[in-house]
Order: sequence, then structure tokens, then C-alpha cells
Amino acid sequence: MISPLLANIALHGMEKELGVQYQFSKKQGYYLKETSIGVVKYADDFVILCKTKEEAETMYEKLNPYLDKRGLKLAEDKTKITHISRGFDFLGFNIRQYKKNNGMSLLIKPSKASIKKVKESIKTVFQQYRGRPVGEIIAKLNPIIRGTGNYWSSVISKDIYSKIDYYAWLKIRKYLKVLHPKKSWKWRIKRYFKPDFTGISKDKWLLTDPNNNSNQIFKMQWIPIIRHAVIKYKNSPDDPSLKEYFNKRDEKEFNRFNILSKRKLAKKSKYKCRICNQPLVGEESLQINHIVPRLIGGNDKYDNLELLHTSCHMQHHQLLKKYGEGKELPKIQKYFKEMGIDPSSKEGIRLIKKQFKKFKY
Repeated sequence: MISPLLANIALHGMEKELGVQYQFSKKQGYYLKETSIGVVKYADDFVILCKTKEEAETMYEKLNPYLDKRGLKLAEDKTKITHISRGFDFLGFNIRQYKKNNGMSLLIKPSKASIKKVKESIKTVFQQYRGRPVGEIIAKLNPIIRGTGNYWSSVISKDIYSKIDYYAWLKIRKYLKVLHPKKSWKWRIKRYFKPDFTGISKDKWLLTDPNNNSNQIFKMQWIPIIRHAVIKYKNSPDDPSLKEYFNKRDEKEFNRFNILSKRKLAKKSKYKCRICNQPLVGEESLQINHIVPRLIGGNDKYDNLELLHTSCHMQHHQLLKKYGEGKELPKIQKYFKEMGIDPSSKEGIRLIKKQFKKFKY
């Protein structure tokens, strides 16, 4: 998280230095002036868009003094001038303009390097977990498939999704053959492949954990393509007047990159962490917390679950142990026993949530 932030701070002012110009209209707001160059950057990676090769070559003269002031240098192996018709790779995507019957068309697709990288990641899982139970394989594959697919989901990726799913299928077939070399293919199908347990997709051949039918392989082609909505010119989450605008963006981002169970929990808490009251959207990992701990009879139903930041989750359990007077939470168990209330009931959940308000987080 810190590295991209520091890079953005270091490179702040690049647009002004290079002479990027914007203009305003009531219909479009601020947009790039037609005669201006454009700059697209993320952390220390950036692209400068120019009208001609000659103009692009002058960017070196402007950039070097600007970078020298900050103690930075261009990486020669990554710096090049290219025409949009030949295309270029940026942040795992290939950006290229293609000739069409009615003119030219700009297409953005996952780059060959990023496709190769995800295939290598899938291959590595099967190598490392060779002979291990199916449930472990699924647990390792799903974050790779879902995470990569979500990252590609704002560009032209549907064909790539199908190819990655097929690649995973070939690896699964080989893995099962090694796992049960003396069993027939028919036996393997019956034991390890089931329809989608959620009923959302029509897939009937999903790799499934035989010990848990809800633990199934995720298919990349299930992810919808949703074009990225650019943040309006100079809009900042630090501007109090734009709070609602960024809250709505955060909700959309969360729903796009998380599974259904987490989306439901986030919606229940209005996409905020109960402990720090900060948005659940961001770089920090999240944990599902049992409101009534399983240790004292809590269950896995949605009413008894909430979504917290990982650091908040740790803090909560430290305080729970403190106020519960020990690891086994004897004080809390005694309280429910004296009240004659089942901890997993709605009343039990309501009472413990009431006590949480007294915790000094």
C-alpha cells in the first residue's frame, strides 16, 4: 500500500511539468484538450500519449530534469516510443489500435505476459498439491481464478476467460488421474463433479470437494465484463461534499470484486467496519467474524456473522478475551446461563451486540 502512495506523491505535478491541458464543458465536465498530450500513471508506471513521434521524443528532455529533482531515473529497459497500431503493454494489459472496415478501433485486452503468468500460477498449484485432497486444490485455485478474472473484467476478456477455464480443466483432469490411477473416468466424474450448488449457473461439471458440496471450483467465465468508470477530473475522497459519490463507487467496487456471501455481509453493515467505522473497500484484507463465538454456541448463519478489517478482527478478539475473563469466555458463558438464553438465538445475538458497544476499541 505504501509503495504506490509514495510513488504518486513523488510524481505529483508531472502533468503540469509536461504541459497537459484540460478544458471544461457543462455536458462532459473537464476533459483532455484536443491539442494536448495525455498522461496515464499508476504508482511509478506511466504512459505519455502524443500526437507524433517527434513530440514523443521531446518528452525525454522535459522528463529528465523533472525526475532528477526527485532523485529518479527512467528505466531504460521499460522506456520506449511506439505507435498505437503496434500497441504496448501497461499494467498487465495490451493496448492497441486495429484496422476495421469502418476505420480504426482501439482494443484493450489482457497482455500475453499476464495470461502466461496466471497459467503458471495455476500450474504451480497442481505441482505443489499433487496428491493432496481436492478441497485443498480448490481453496488455492479459486482466489487465483477469481482475482485475475476480476482484474481483467473491465476490458475485452471473455475469450481469455474461456481459455483459462479450459487450461484449468486440463490440469484438473490430469490431477484426478494421478490421484486415482486405478479408477475409471466414470468413477472420477461421479465422485468429483457436481452441478453448481447455488443454482446460479447451469454448469453441471464443476470440480467439487466430496466432503463439502458447497466447496466448488470457480469459473472465470462467470465474471461479467463491466467497463471501468473513470473518476471525474480532480475529484478526491478527501472532499466532504463528494462523500456520497465515493460511497457509491466503493459499493460498486466491493460488489464487483467479492463473492456473494461477503457482499451480503457488507450490505448488512452498510459497507463499513463496525469497529473502526471505515469503509470495507480498500487494500486491507477482511475477516468474517462470529458475533456470538462458536466457542459458546454461535453458529454460521448470516445473522451471527459480520465483516471486519483483519486488524479490527484481531483487536475485537483480544478485547473479547479480556472482557470474557479468559480464553474460554467464562464470564460470557455464565451470563447466558443465568439469563436462560440460548447464545445462538436472535435474543442472544442482540444481547452480545449490545455488550460490544461497551468495548473500548
